[in-house]
Amino acid sequence: MTTAQHTRDQPQGALARLLAQFQLLVDAERDRWFLWIPVCLGVGAGFYFSLLNEPTAVLAAALLAVSATIYMLLRGQALASGALAAAVFWTALGFADAKLRTSYVATPALSRATGAVTLKGWVERSELRPGAKYRLTLAVISIEPLRSPPTPRLVRVTVTSKKPPPEIGKAVVLRARLAPLPEPVEPGGFDFARKAWFAGLGGIGYALGPPKPLADPPPYPAKLWFGARIERLRRLTAERITAALPGDQGGLATALITGDRGAIPPKTIDALRHAGLAHVLAISGMHMAMVAGALFWLLRAALAAVPHLALGYPIKKWAAALAFLGAGFYLALSGAAIATQRAFIMITIMFLAVLLDRAALTLRNVAIAAVIILLLYPESIVDVSFQMSFAAVVALVAVYEAMSRRKPKVRSSNLGTRIATTAVRYVGAIALTTLIASIAVAPFAAFHFHKLAQFSLVANLLAMPIFGLLVMPMALACLLAMPFGLEAWPLALMGYGLNGVTAIAAEISSWPGAVAHVAQMPVASLVLLSIGGLWLCLWRGPVRSLGIAIAAVGLIVATGITRPDVLIGRGGGQIAIRDASGSLKVSAGGRKDTFALERWLLADGDDTVPAAASDQSVFACDALACIAEIKGKTVALVRHPAAVMEECAHADVVISQVPVVGSCDGTKVVIDRRDLWAGGSHAVFVDGPAISAVSAASLRGSRPWVRRPPGAKSRPRGSSSSNAVDSGGGG
Repeated sequence: MTTAQHTRDQPQGALARLLAQFQLLVDAERDRWFLWIPVCLGVGAGFYFSLLNEPTAVLAAALLAVSATIYMLLRGQALASGALAAAVFWTALGFADAKLRTSYVATPALSRATGAVTLKGWVERSELRPGAKYRLTLAVISIEPLRSPPTPRLVRVTVTSKKPPPEIGKAVVLRARLAPLPEPVEPGGFDFARKAWFAGLGGIGYALGPPKPLADPPPYPAKLWFGARIERLRRLTAERITAALPGDQGGLATALITGDRGAIPPKTIDALRHAGLAHVLAISGMHMAMVAGALFWLLRAALAAVPHLALGYPIKKWAAALAFLGAGFYLALSGAAIATQRAFIMITIMFLAVLLDRAALTLRNVAIAAVIILLLYPESIVDVSFQMSFAAVVALVAVYEAMSRRKPKVRSSNLGTRIATTAVRYVGAIALTTLIASIAVAPFAAFHFHKLAQFSLVANLLAMPIFGLLVMPMALACLLAMPFGLEAWPLALMGYGLNGVTAIAAEISSWPGAVAHVAQMPVASLVLLSIGGLWLCLWRGPVRSLGIAIAAVGLIVATGITRPDVLIGRGGGQIAIRDASGSLKVSAGGRKDTFALERWLLADGDDTVPAAASDQSVFACDALACIAEIKGKTVALVRHPAAVMEECAHADVVISQVPVVGSCDGTKVVIDRRDLWAGGSHAVFVDGPAISAVSAASLRGSRPWVRRPPGAKSRPRGSSSSNAVDSGGGG
């Protein structure tokens, strides 16, 4: 062999040895491969939801069939073939399942506002809101007159009335104004329409008066019977709670028991969020474990008190079976949110493990719960509740699994020492749990809410002993005592505990720097951070350290986001311009969309309140148009057709509230009324001489939950809002 050949072969040999070593490391983790099944399902579902165009059912079925065939042929082979084929199969299954679920839940939806209509329907759900309001979800009987059929199956309307809401399952009639499901307030923002699609909603609106009973309604749909019974039970429970425990504490107690947070004042919710205690309101693993675990302990203790039963029968298994039924009741009563379903599945698997004399709390059980939820509800992969819930539980179980492998310490025989040690361990467990969960959910909190609670560790150390030792045990006691009319006593004690928790939240949320505001991070960053965290938690050996490197790349990518220089709300009524300091400002005049502006500022990582972002000096205006400067470029807001040609001749970006007839100079970005009608909100980016614009519609693509306005058509290239141009050298 020549020297040149040896030089060429050496890197190849090193690469082969590296791949062989990597295969040995991963082969050593063979018992952990199962844990990656839900990850593959999630990747497949996530890929489906990331597409701009709806894939056909034939494509989804073909991918699944091909991957299944390859998997069956290569099953049991080495890592490079067998395991990879399995991963591809589960990914294809996640993709196909998401397509199937989307088709299954398909429902008609409004494409335009209705004006005042007469709405008739069955009350499927009611939710209290602050300020003498409540929100009804109605199974529609009819909407008259509806000029653009078909009729939605479900609509949600907000009612302002001091009267109590109608009973669940009752047929009502009311006057209302309905509208299509709202679009994202900025390109790439949260898409409520997608979430509503999977909930079966076809429109939202507000009532023009209180609902009235509908005379002679049609036969009640059988499929609504069970849900209506559960909702009536939730309503009755909430009324009993607030009757015994009025005020803010009653609203909190109702949220913890029935899952309805509508009666909690916004300032209390904000305080809990800013203190890092918002998780106490989201009924999830912690609540389910406390309720089901306490019920299991009580039942086992009661059965153990009977010697005949304790000595002759498997009372532990009996207690597990009865506690499972109690957990199922709590699931139904609390509203069965995704996080609660995950917790119930986890609890069910744990109790099943008790019945089978197996270890209860393992990552395998978490993986089984994730597989079940992703197969039933693949849309959960893009839901913040699912993401944060599973991120926290995976991290916690992984850490405690690792800690359980340590050799246990010898317990002291001294009672005082044991009590002190138990107290220290309890506080230490709270601190460790909070720290791990905070790190695990931080990327998702930053991505979805653009906020991070800085003092959550302190808040949880102070509040969780109260919550775990007083609040949740009294919640269980309330449920057990309510059939006998004795709920007032446990609710009174629960109220004292809730007072303590809210006082801690109010104090810590008021500290300077309690909340860190974070700018919008790219989706790629969240994906890399998620994969890095999963890699670190799911593997056991040295190969797990690669997860740190993957997460580090995700953090680097997070710093590369570019925020828009101009944001335009739907209709062009509100425009935000980035000033010289980098802050978004809106003109003090004109129509305001406070919600949109609030979301824009949050995505900017700006804690400015919307009112403070108004600045009259942003635009120099006359009766026909307004002018602003951004990074040396001129932005014109045209209000009257007479100003179109003049602004087209001078401005680099023309935003027109009226249609632009013809075309402006080819070097301009033009966004007119037709673009805003068809494309929704827009964002403009200025990068040196280049100016580009993107619409919300272009990033949403053509999916079943995306409703195009009637008559909306694509603009000709060159005048389209998606046109990217170089303002210095022609288009």
